[in-house]
Amino acid sequence: MPLENLFTDEVIANIQEEQPKLLYKKFGVLSNPFPSAGQTSGHPHMSTEADDQVDAAVKTFYSDRKSHVISITASQGIGKTNLLNAYENALHEKLSQHGFFVIRYVPDPEPFFDPLIRSIFENLGEDYLRRSINTLAKKKEEIDDTDKLLEFVRMSEIKTMLKALLAVVDSEEKLSERLSLAYQWLLGLPVRKSHQTELGVNFRLDTVEAKTRALRDIVYLGSEMKTLEGIFILLDELEKQNGSLSKTIVLRYLSALRALIDALPKYLFLMVALTTDALERYREMLPAIRGRLANEVQLLPIKNDEEAVELFKFYLEYAKREAKNFVQDIQLQPGNDVILRENDAQLVFYKLLKQGSNVQGVRQRDYLNALYEEANKSIEAIETSR
Repeated sequence: MPLENLFTDEVIANIQEEQPKLLYKKFGVLSNPFPSAGQTSGHPHMSTEADDQVDAAVKTFYSDRKSHVISITASQGIGKTNLLNAYENALHEKLSQHGFFVIRYVPDPEPFFDPLIRSIFENLGEDYLRRSINTLAKKKEEIDDTDKLLEFVRMSEIKTMLKALLAVVDSEEKLSERLSLAYQWLLGLPVRKSHQTELGVNFRLDTVEAKTRALRDIVYLGSEMKTLEGIFILLDELEKQNGSLSKTIVLRYLSALRALIDALPKYLFLMVALTTDALERYREMLPAIRGRLANEVQLLPIKNDEEAVELFKFYLEYAKREAKNFVQDIQLQPGNDVILRENDAQLVFYKLLKQGSNVQGVRQRDYLNALYEEANKSIEAIETSR
């Protein structure tokens, strides 16, 4: 029976507990330093020229808040997801405490654009709406002219909703009730009698156009109230839309994406990752999106053995640093044995290069997976020698 002895075999349990110690005492690492092809997250990111391009765009956005769109392009397995993972973590760490929202989204694939807009509202959250309304109420004490305060709002039902929230700001219970209803409405849920009575809204936000217009006003509300400085949206694997959906559905999705970009000329930083050929197809399918996706950052495969060794060293040294930090309170000394040599890494690269592919070089994912398999041989040798 599968897994019959999973929790009863003490030998297996001991091996699992002792293996990291054995690896550390022999190689200075706690596990295989290289990720397998199936591990798409949780491993480090080595900076490249692409990072410099993205960094420059982020710094410009931070200084002027004018919207930016960047297309991260490469063939499969060359590091698009790894780069987005790295920037998601860095943006959360450095900017999320300063009024910036970071949203990671994968249309995997989906025929409608609505879930992305819904995800944006979900990430902003009900608390964001509460803080914005409380700040708006304080401004109203200084300027007792609600219409003047809400001049930036274009959608009449958003203005009506905000006025309804302002009217009960002195009652925490009533405000909480209306905030909950407002949040439901923004997420696109059906309009009930309570929404009509408490908020004055009569129509559901059931189209991409309506949701995009509502999002524009809610974003500008935050910017005016200083509760929002900007939104980073990291959209990954967009090429999958064209892989399994009809051309009509893909065009509808791309048109909605263009509408979102156009609706927010400020406060939006959109990073779209997709394959190079998919970007070209999308530009041909919808010429109107060509200009919006003109800022392209290309990731390249490993071109030569020097780059291969550099990537090999980066992962190995990172694993050793992480291991040292993890065991710093334990009386263990790291071993000096080599789990994999530089010439082994070079040989792995040349073998993959000879196999040939549709890219001019070797994919990072293939190379790291091959290193993973080679390093596993050294790890397995420890077990057989015990």
